[in-house]
Amino acid sequence: MKSGPTSACLWLVVAILAAPSQARSLPEDVLALHWHPATAEAARNRTLAAAAWLEREAEVDGWGQAVDTLALRLQPSIDRIGPVRVSLVDGLMAWLVGQREVNLGPAGTGFPAPELAGVADLLERDHAAGEVARLRVVAAYRAHDIWRRVADALGEEETDSLAAFWAPLLEQFEAAGGEEAEAVAGHAREQAGRVRELSDTESPIARARVLDDMLRAEAAQAQQTGQLLDALWLAFEALARLTQIDGSASEMAAEWADWLETLESEQRGALRLIDIDLPVVLALLGDAADAMAAPGEASRSAIVELADIYARLALFAPDLAFYLDQPVREPVRGVVSACNPDPLLVGPLPRDVFERCARSLEQTLAGELGSEELVGGAQGPFAAEFLRRELGLISWQRAAYLDGHLNWLLETQCQPPEWINVLEWSLLAHHLVRWVSQRPVFFTGSGWRDTVDRLSVQMRGQAAAHVEWLDCLTGRGSQRRDPVMRLLSLHRGALAEVDRRLSQARDAFYEASTRPGADVDLDGPPDQVTAYRPQDLVVGPCPSSNTCGAKIELPASRALLGQFPNAFLLADQVGMGELGLCYEQVRWVERSMEPARRRASGVANYHGRLSFDLVGTFRRGGENQTVFRDRLTDGETHQYLFAAEDEALLASDCPIGMVGKSVASSLPDDQPGLVPNRLTYFTSTPTTAEAELLANWDRGAEWRDWFVTGRRVARVESADSTDMERAVQAELADLVARRERQLVAPLINPPRAGDEDPLVMAMAGVADSAALLRRVLELHYPRIVRQHAPVRALLTGEEGLITRDRVRFLRDAGMAASRMPELGMERAERLLNAWLELPERLREQGQRAPEVDFSLERLSALQRRMTP
Repeated sequence: MKSGPTSACLWLVVAILAAPSQARSLPEDVLALHWHPATAEAARNRTLAAAAWLEREAEVDGWGQAVDTLALRLQPSIDRIGPVRVSLVDGLMAWLVGQREVNLGPAGTGFPAPELAGVADLLERDHAAGEVARLRVVAAYRAHDIWRRVADALGEEETDSLAAFWAPLLEQFEAAGGEEAEAVAGHAREQAGRVRELSDTESPIARARVLDDMLRAEAAQAQQTGQLLDALWLAFEALARLTQIDGSASEMAAEWADWLETLESEQRGALRLIDIDLPVVLALLGDAADAMAAPGEASRSAIVELADIYARLALFAPDLAFYLDQPVREPVRGVVSACNPDPLLVGPLPRDVFERCARSLEQTLAGELGSEELVGGAQGPFAAEFLRRELGLISWQRAAYLDGHLNWLLETQCQPPEWINVLEWSLLAHHLVRWVSQRPVFFTGSGWRDTVDRLSVQMRGQAAAHVEWLDCLTGRGSQRRDPVMRLLSLHRGALAEVDRRLSQARDAFYEASTRPGADVDLDGPPDQVTAYRPQDLVVGPCPSSNTCGAKIELPASRALLGQFPNAFLLADQVGMGELGLCYEQVRWVERSMEPARRRASGVANYHGRLSFDLVGTFRRGGENQTVFRDRLTDGETHQYLFAAEDEALLASDCPIGMVGKSVASSLPDDQPGLVPNRLTYFTSTPTTAEAELLANWDRGAEWRDWFVTGRRVARVESADSTDMERAVQAELADLVARRERQLVAPLINPPRAGDEDPLVMAMAGVADSAALLRRVLELHYPRIVRQHAPVRALLTGEEGLITRDRVRFLRDAGMAASRMPELGMERAERLLNAWLELPERLREQGQRAPEVDFSLERLSALQRRMTP
């Protein structure tokens, strides 16, 4: 039993001695540093710098400081890339086109990842940020191999220095906090394990499986942390890699298909916030995965889907054919077509055919890609209608025109750079490399090496010209503003003009839809309180009614008009009908009769109180509706008639028809004969209803106010306003709908020739500035607009800058047109803030197209193969 521990110790010593030196010298978690968000950037910089140090065969003494110095030299490149997760599939348009056409050989030639060879020279070059960024991704995958070589170069005596080199980052890794710190660290360590497995695996299929696991883990992590755009780019790269695996991709593709289906069900809405087109991209990714997962692995079909995905993600086009099938590309297509192998050719490719085509490709690359058909005209014309026409094409195809328009719009004195179509350049450079790969023996000698070098210098020179151009546009002094900031300023100014024009149009609609003095809120509820009173409304006799001879018109007051229920006041001011006030049932009540002269004279004085009804009406559709009827009875008794003493007259409440008629009277026979026995009188009215109304309506007793206070007034009739409230609600909704249609139509319809509508033209300024802003980002900041979600979302997402499409979406969501400019201002401000968070060097110097970075990689690799 005592031999057990001894045997175990002996086994451990043997295991340690047998372990490779790099396993003993590389501290734990160093590889995990490359996959943790808190340390990944610094770790990858150091690893790439270490690769450059190894390539230079530098001295061991002071190696750490040398590597750190190289890493610091990477900072300008990092600044030029910005906070994006660089995808190795971004820029591979030419490779996807080549895979789709497969004219120069069989598919499955491998995914074209960058080569670390030549990294030391690359660090010495200007304008190589994109190439360096791609190499940093490769460095993370090959970190184990690189540091194994470093450890071997250092030897056992430098083990401590290696640990000290990584100590600060390891401390940062351990100290990284957050709610999900443990899960994030666990993911980083799992990826580190896969990196080791990748390093120790030689089988291409096995390596492909490990890479696929890494990409799927990264995509899942991106999904969990809300980085959905990164997740799609990772899935895109993984599927592109799977197309190059013959006969072994179905299982991995099926796993991607399941993951993509889950993503679609859970994140469709969130994807639209980044780009309204991303759900389509997700569907195309699913189709590609399904094609490769099916029996027979239809990689060719998947490639077509992936090419269209690239068009949507990188070129903002519906599919790749939208560009490739442009008629203006016919000369380029002719060059490529002429340099495809003849299927009838038997035997090796003749040298003269090879050199003729290689020279044709080189000449086209060097000097025929800057035509107006391929990059637009830098001299205009630059009027807005011409810009809108040019914006219908892919930005790279109109690059010179767009820069010229930008220069004209900003009124600068800068000279736009000479453009060549970088998409065509990438396609032809890739085709040249593929062409040479058929017979590399023909492509030797200093002449061809100079040709490749000249092509690289050409594109690097264009990058330098673009930096100078952007620097000139940004201006001088302390108030430097890059082109994006300046375009955002123009965009905000255009939004302010739209806001002003919308206010004018809204006011005009309100005036046309309501009566003078209206205060109704068209967007308010049907029971809103209104202070509106109809103007110039008077109280006259009700038509075809008994007014006891009164015909005068009496003035109304705001208080009196307040007797109308709120719903009817609202209905009047929006023109549903017309309010009215009239009086009727004018009569004398509480009447009495007493003899006049002498009791036996046969004539009498009639006394009574005046009473009348005040009727509030609402006339609609030719019919009058009684809204209320209030009855007033005077508080004083008046003599209203002198006439014959007659009970029949006393029974009449308005005997005005008797006025002026004679009244015969007789005296008793025993009356002294001082006067005749018979006297003739005439019926008269000491006062009339009209006179009393005139004397007491707004003066005297001020009956008008009695209807407000309720003094001696009884409510006889009152209409239920419920139905009118419902009618008002419907009318307000109809008015709002009509108003929004009138206001939104100029915002969603582009101007026509000769259109002078100020609102249409103001919105054109908003739409044009937003469109030009996106095109400038595509041309000069392509990695940002393609892969930086905060910026892309504010350009292409549902909550992006206000454009005609966004207006249509907001209208369908029920937003009032008047709110849209304010919302547009908020979104422009958010974009500005997101933009200002990017490195200043990036904003003022721009970026080169990833397609160019990929092509330069291919040309550099070709040049290395040609060098003895």
